[in-house]
Amino acid sequence: MNRTRKPKPMGRPWIGRVGLLVGLGAWCAVAVRADGVTPADAAAQLRQAVFERHCIACHDADAREGGFDVTALPWQPLDPANATHWVKVFNRVSRGEMPPREEGRLPPELRTAFLDVLGAGLMAAGRERQGREGRTVHRRLNRTEYVTTIHDLLGIETPLAELLPKDGTSGGFDTIGAALDLSEPHMERYLEAATLALADATVTTPRPTTVTLRTDFNEDCRNEGHPGFLITQWTHSPEGFLAARWDGANRTQCVLGSWAPPVPGGRYRFRIRARAMIDRTSPNAAPADKDKPDRRIMLCASLSNWPRNNTSSENTYFEMSPTEFREFDFVVRVPQNKTLGLQAYRIVPETPDERAMVAGICAVVEWVEITGPLVDEWPPRGHKLLYGDLALEPADPKQPGTNLRVVSSDPEQDARRLLAGFLPRVFRRPVDDTEIEEYVALVREQLGKGWRFDEALRAAYAAALCAPDFLFRFERPGQLDDHALATRLSYGLWATAPDDELAALAAAGRLRDPAVLVAQARRMLADPRGRRFTVNLLANWLKLRDIDFTQPDTKLYPEFEEYLKLSLLDESHAFFAELLGKDLPARSIVDSDFAMLNERLAEHYGIPGVEGPQIRRVQLPAGTHRGGFLTQGAVLKVSSNGTTTSPVIRGAFVLDRLLGMPPDPPPKDVPAVEPDIRGSTTIREQLARHRDQAACAGCHAKLDPPGFALESFDAAGRWRSNYRIVPAVHSDKVVRIPGTDIRYYAQGPAVDPSYALADGRPFTDIDGFKRLVLEDERQIARNLVAKLAAQLTGAEIEFSDRDTVEEILDRTAAGGYGVRSILEALVQSRLFTHK
Repeated sequence: MNRTRKPKPMGRPWIGRVGLLVGLGAWCAVAVRADGVTPADAAAQLRQAVFERHCIACHDADAREGGFDVTALPWQPLDPANATHWVKVFNRVSRGEMPPREEGRLPPELRTAFLDVLGAGLMAAGRERQGREGRTVHRRLNRTEYVTTIHDLLGIETPLAELLPKDGTSGGFDTIGAALDLSEPHMERYLEAATLALADATVTTPRPTTVTLRTDFNEDCRNEGHPGFLITQWTHSPEGFLAARWDGANRTQCVLGSWAPPVPGGRYRFRIRARAMIDRTSPNAAPADKDKPDRRIMLCASLSNWPRNNTSSENTYFEMSPTEFREFDFVVRVPQNKTLGLQAYRIVPETPDERAMVAGICAVVEWVEITGPLVDEWPPRGHKLLYGDLALEPADPKQPGTNLRVVSSDPEQDARRLLAGFLPRVFRRPVDDTEIEEYVALVREQLGKGWRFDEALRAAYAAALCAPDFLFRFERPGQLDDHALATRLSYGLWATAPDDELAALAAAGRLRDPAVLVAQARRMLADPRGRRFTVNLLANWLKLRDIDFTQPDTKLYPEFEEYLKLSLLDESHAFFAELLGKDLPARSIVDSDFAMLNERLAEHYGIPGVEGPQIRRVQLPAGTHRGGFLTQGAVLKVSSNGTTTSPVIRGAFVLDRLLGMPPDPPPKDVPAVEPDIRGSTTIREQLARHRDQAACAGCHAKLDPPGFALESFDAAGRWRSNYRIVPAVHSDKVVRIPGTDIRYYAQGPAVDPSYALADGRPFTDIDGFKRLVLEDERQIARNLVAKLAAQLTGAEIEFSDRDTVEEILDRTAAGGYGVRSILEALVQSRLFTHK
């Protein structure tokens, strides 16, 4: 702010004395003063006094700097929207951000009194509202929870997510109840998804026979008409096998053309024996003196549409050896009209010197073995839940092996018995006879219309899966009962309904014992389903669900490819699992002396000595500039776009997601700053002009430091000393990869990551920025508590929760704010155990 305004005249002569103002703060602790001034009156006088002396000059109806007019802000903290404005005032004053000018600063005594009065009022109002309504609203299951619950309940893998509308978010989290609305389209989609899931869980055929099909990949398979592999580009291997050759554009593959899943939607095990090879006869192949192909030639296995030969977006990668055959196996659900496709796969090289690693690479496949459908039990678990031990009979006696149906000699009684077992599982609580009879009546109604018994029963099940008791998590204000606790814990950690052990503890009334609650949390995190917590948390907290929202430009970042992207996600998931499992300190979120890497990631980060595709803990050598979430490739990618990095966007991401100090949204009339990928101006130069605007300077003092600290990392998460720019079309710097249309970048201006924090403390690079941030480890831990609470409880931290957050931090401070310790303390706190 460049201009200076004189303070407005004050309406009360006593306001000018700081001592009396501080006295007002003390009066607020007294029930009623002798002159009849109540604590509420005293608090109002103090707020008004501070505003008139220190705020109105910049924040009245005329100035409205930052869009904020204090004269239009009434004291109504029971209204959440009004309370939000007052919390912002509290935060700005407590951080010393407001008033901004030295001459307008609050004297220390007055500042303390003002914050005490304002904080006490906000805390009291928040606690009053929570006592009446609770912290959370009645929460609908989000899309992930709905699908996972149905899958776990019925033992199916039917793809349901694409049938459901996208969920709203708040603070980046799709778990916040206030953002999860319910509309008519939701109900239509829920009914469609439930009907499909119930049909898939219902047995209509005899038990399928599990068979093994083996195809040798030899000379006889190269013709399209052969009932084996179709190879679009092929050559011979020294062993006499055919080799599928990659053309450098990730298109060539071999397809098992004659095979289709005998039971669509079933699970099949694929075993493949293969090795890598470079075809020396291919144009632009490696010269003869390069007799060892790149060890990172991958075998990409995908499910493809036959005969269109389009690869699926869900691929599985294996690292082949150039010297020996290796066996690879994986289990996957195979939808209808899908078949197995295989291809050699290598990253697009970063430099022309690596072009030999592209042209001529091959996958030499000796054989493929397919076993399935895999059947663990028959009838499957979901069918048993729906129909118990009722008999299966063919709808047409003349065709005994097809179109089986469930039959009952006493439909109403069987329906009542089966619903009595189904509804408590679905509603996650005990169900009384009256509720059961409502669904039995629905079965009776459908039977009266001439429906078959199994059809009528599925109609009642579908109604239950669309009922509010299933779609919502109903909780009463105050301490949660045991069933509500079981539901909150199960959905928080597994994104699904409570299992039998949790349900039994809830029925016995034992979950409100803090020790039992923590023991269950540990059990659930140790279970394979505990990985869901990590994946869902990071999808929300660090925006990892947006990893595919943009794709780095292949002209600027040709080394970015799908296997690298999957490895980046695995790194972040494995890193948080390590923090949680080892109870490592919260400071590791910002910086750590290790990373979770495989060879592809280590290559991308420039870290030597890591071989193989397995993600493992790697001690970081000095000078790598890595460690913590802050410099992980997945985080760097989701905080960029497909062509450039923006210090503003990354700065906002770091402040909000990692430091817990979210910036205000930008003014609507201020245009965004777009980095220049042609290199004529640097982003630093552009932002310097942008900050000259008075409306922008204050926010950028906070946004820019973390953003510039990360400028040493490009949009693909790789370290850089110079920006990459797109050269002119006719420039002699343009380099093309033979056989592709990829044009490479040129080196642009040098990167300058130095800056200073808003308080003036300077840093020269990301390492210096980390050191400054880590001077306040408690704030990093405080942010972690807030993000975990949003994920586990369905509500963001409110002002009246702050004392509980500080209690959690006090409890875990001695251990360095261990990540698991924080989680366990949160689970035992009123944030988790109360609505």
